[in-house]
Amino acid sequence: MKDCFLVITLLLAVSKLNAQDLPVRLTVDANEQIATVTKFFNGTNIEDLNNQTNGGIFSQLLHGEAFEENVDVDFLQLDRKDYSKVYLVLDDRRIPHLITQSDIYHKIQWNNSGEKYDFTTHDIYNSTPFKKPEILSGWSFKGRFIVFDSLPPKIQNIMLERINGNEQISRFWDKMISGTPRYKYELVRDGNAYIGRQTQTIDFIEGAGEVGLYNSGLYKTGICFWKGKNYEGVFRIKAHIPTTVYFSLRDDKGNVIAEKPYSLKGDGTYEKVSVDLISSVTTKNGRLGISLKEKGKIELGFAFLQPGEWGRVSSYPLRKEFVDALKKLEIKAIRYNGSMVSSGADTYLYRWKKMLGPVDERRVTLRTGFNLYATHSFGFIEMLQAAEAINAVCIIGMSKDETAEDISDFVEYVNGPITTKWGARRMRDGHPEPYHLKYIQVDNERPMTLGYVKCVQKFAEAVWRVDPEMSIMLSVNIPKGGYPKGSIAYKLVSELVCWFIDKGKAEKLCWDPHYSGIRSFADNQEWFENEMGITIQRDLAEDFPGFMLKLHPMEENGWRCDWDRGLAHAHNWNTLQRYGNCFQMLGTANTFQPYGLYYMWDQGRIHYTTDAMWYQPSACIDEMMMKTWKPNVVKTTSSQNEVLDITAKVNDEKTELTVYIANMSEKQQPAILSVDGFRFKYQVDAWTIGGCELTEYNTYENQENVVFRPARVVVKNKQVYYDCPKYSYTVITLIKK
Repeated sequence: MKDCFLVITLLLAVSKLNAQDLPVRLTVDANEQIATVTKFFNGTNIEDLNNQTNGGIFSQLLHGEAFEENVDVDFLQLDRKDYSKVYLVLDDRRIPHLITQSDIYHKIQWNNSGEKYDFTTHDIYNSTPFKKPEILSGWSFKGRFIVFDSLPPKIQNIMLERINGNEQISRFWDKMISGTPRYKYELVRDGNAYIGRQTQTIDFIEGAGEVGLYNSGLYKTGICFWKGKNYEGVFRIKAHIPTTVYFSLRDDKGNVIAEKPYSLKGDGTYEKVSVDLISSVTTKNGRLGISLKEKGKIELGFAFLQPGEWGRVSSYPLRKEFVDALKKLEIKAIRYNGSMVSSGADTYLYRWKKMLGPVDERRVTLRTGFNLYATHSFGFIEMLQAAEAINAVCIIGMSKDETAEDISDFVEYVNGPITTKWGARRMRDGHPEPYHLKYIQVDNERPMTLGYVKCVQKFAEAVWRVDPEMSIMLSVNIPKGGYPKGSIAYKLVSELVCWFIDKGKAEKLCWDPHYSGIRSFADNQEWFENEMGITIQRDLAEDFPGFMLKLHPMEENGWRCDWDRGLAHAHNWNTLQRYGNCFQMLGTANTFQPYGLYYMWDQGRIHYTTDAMWYQPSACIDEMMMKTWKPNVVKTTSSQNEVLDITAKVNDEKTELTVYIANMSEKQQPAILSVDGFRFKYQVDAWTIGGCELTEYNTYENQENVVFRPARVVVKNKQVYYDCPKYSYTVITLIKK
């Protein structure tokens, strides 16, 4: 029996090996259409995370604009990738501690009862521990904090000197000294800060020379200045006597490349200062300087620097190169929602009316979200302007705690005529035409509860009071097991559907379930259909004849930016298009990310530095998808679905057919493609991305490491032959004969 079993086992093994060596048979039936898709499937998600807005698409070139951060943590000698994740904060005794932003889902209480400290001693020492310590450049965070007591004496002494000595400088600024002056820098928390809690002072006490501060942009990585180009600055500065302040652009060695003086009245108010500086050279590691050249003292409340109109879009506060990157990808839908709505300490401050007005008048807050400190300088209106600039549909996510009145006012502001109160305000803000917003989303990633259902109804009634055509979008993630009929969640969803139907607004209910970006996700049909909302869409259609839930899954989360994520994204694209009739639009997270810097989820799809911007593999997939776009998905088969995943589409004219093949295996796979119902020429257009290790990605030094490259296929006997490289995605376009 043992010998027989061994023989059978060997035969099965040989059979399996032979099967792996045989070509995978792929078929396309161009006569049988299975779905229709639209370009709205190429959407993206932007949130105030990993500097997508502040430090990214927003035109502000400075970091630490409100001087709200405490002193730098350079003494920790953090690696570049960890520098964005650790800050110094104060307790109610003015004792400094370290906080990490690498896991903000362990929420902590924020002191909002006073201006002089960040967290109470109680909340710091009672913070919830992580499941396992987070190690950042050798520093072990067992929870959100490393408390002062546990730090080495040398580090304790440095921290105390930094926060109490004569060189108290907000984290993202550096001292600028020349000559032999006596000076003092102080971070003041006295309740009189301009838009936050903290004021930065520069005190030129006596002597000769120059005393000031300079800012080197996002995380001190430098600001790119172009020769002959102008840069516009807006500052809020207080002095108590007439004082001359100097504003300068400088290169990486501190040499002045542009400079202008400004005379403050010195009346004890935060005077608004506007300057325009033209760089005399090109440098990618520039700085902005603010300084005194004689005895005097100033208090800095706010600093803003942006490119002139040459570097922005339509005079909006949007950086042209970021908008151009979205245009090149042909993004057709943008969701602006995320952690800034649902996580962090200041969600009660995340209200649309706090996002209006000049950039230098919007309050800064300690969020303890992904960005420790954040202003409302980039908000809903700026995102609507970005969507307008690239001609994309926009989805705006609002806090569930906005009042009904404020929700109505928002809709009137963005869509109302200028004869209304808030439409007139929009015109005064420089945009007489309505923004034509079509979707408002109720909060971010909330559970399906009765409270959430009531909030959705509140939003709907408030919105329709002003604009009856606007759609209301849910932000509820569906678990892997779905919402089975009879479950509490399904009953709540059914009640909500009934409510919309009774209002005559069934077509205005939309759902945005977020979904996985791992390679195996699309292979598990039950998991896939549940999480994408397909199952509940089908169940609701059975229970409510004639009703079709509109699905807008706008956040594919991949947790990384390498080819592993890129291949998973390609596999999702293939599968989602075969289910194309189920969806209105689709989106992917995240959009932008500074190269080598992030808090959580290294999943930015467009990376940037001061002088460059490039796509990561998943964005390359989107670019190719749009270059080869066709709306009609046709029937396909694969003899080994788990190895080669195939989707095919034809254009409306039936003159082109494009086939998309994902090799999910670790080996090269020979394939034979047969096509029915479409006679094609022998010349084909073929491109492949991948064929590398899953950990590969595009770096600053090699921005085209993982990109599409021409592929050589063989056409004979009305079939296409190609050896699909391991872990690859191949796009083959056939032209009708």
